Amino acid sequence: MKTPRRSLFRAMAAALLFVQAGCGAAQLGTCAPHTKEEGTPTLNWTECFEAPFTHAGITHSVFCLNDGTSKPPVLLLHELTGLTPGTLAYAEELSKNFTVYVPLLFGEKGKLSPTAGLWAYWFRGLVDFFPGGEWGIPSHGSTPLVEWLRGVVRKIGERHHEQRLGVIGNCMTGPLPVALLNNPQVGAAVVAQPALPLSFWWSTDADKQSLGLSVDDLQGARGSAAKIYGLRFETDCMSDPAKQHTLRKAFGERFLSGEIPADEYQHEGKPTNAHSTLIGSWKKQDETGQSSRDARARVRRFLLTELHGSLPERSLPD
Repeated sequence: MKTPRRSLFRAMAAALLFVQAGCGAAQLGTCAPHTKEEGTPTLNWTECFEAPFTHAGITHSVFCLNDGTSKPPVLLLHELTGLTPGTLAYAEELSKNFTVYVPLLFGEKGKLSPTAGLWAYWFRGLVDFFPGGEWGIPSHGSTPLVEWLRGVVRKIGERHHEQRLGVIGNCMTGPLPVALLNNPQVGAAVVAQPALPLSFWWSTDADKQSLGLSVDDLQGARGSAAKIYGLRFETDCMSDPAKQHTLRKAFGERFLSGEIPADEYQHEGKPTNAHSTLIGSWKKQDETGQSSRDARARVRRFLLTELHGSLPERSLPD
């Protein structure tokens, strides 16, 4: 039975989080606008595993083209804005070289859902106050969603038993590929504009440096030989450069920086807010999207290089 004091505390926490989410939405619009995202999917993305995948008490759909397993697998994690048309269009671009798996972590498939992302983080995330929380509190360790993603990686590995797997994280999911490196089948991680732990309007030095991952998960990743490719725009105000320093300190030469210099996207000296390196800032033809198109090309080459060939027999997971 809930005591009045506990109920009041939960109500106050919910109210505080509502204000926090509103502040987050305001800064998201100012610091990382996604309103001009381009890209329209044309292929049929269906449930990969016949039904939404359940593991560690968490259930989400995982979409793919179900076009075979001849190409190396890539797990693409969407941003705080959700599984948008632009994200699916990027998945289709990747599918030319890879078998792409795209989980739906919140919101609706094919829709821009920043409100759903903020709700998932601030409300569904508080495990102690809201049963079924998936994101946890990053300062206290890795999000519970990491364990679900490990289940997804193992499930994909059953389909691609002798192939290396790549993982791409973006923004809110940016650092999560690092936590999946404890699986020897994961042969490459792309950490694009990592924003965990989300801190709107204020943040401590520890927040800026943090990847929102537990000490154990970072230690598990250090035991891997896989390389990590980091992406961010130089002036990004959501993904602090201190996170790049954290990755470099933790992984040394295994970490490859793909930071995009400001002069490559701030044309004619005009200040430009930029955050989403692979999706939100991608433009099909105009000059402002060139840096993002180049970033996609580098990610493609990185994955092709790191995922080529079969795994040595001793590296295959049990």
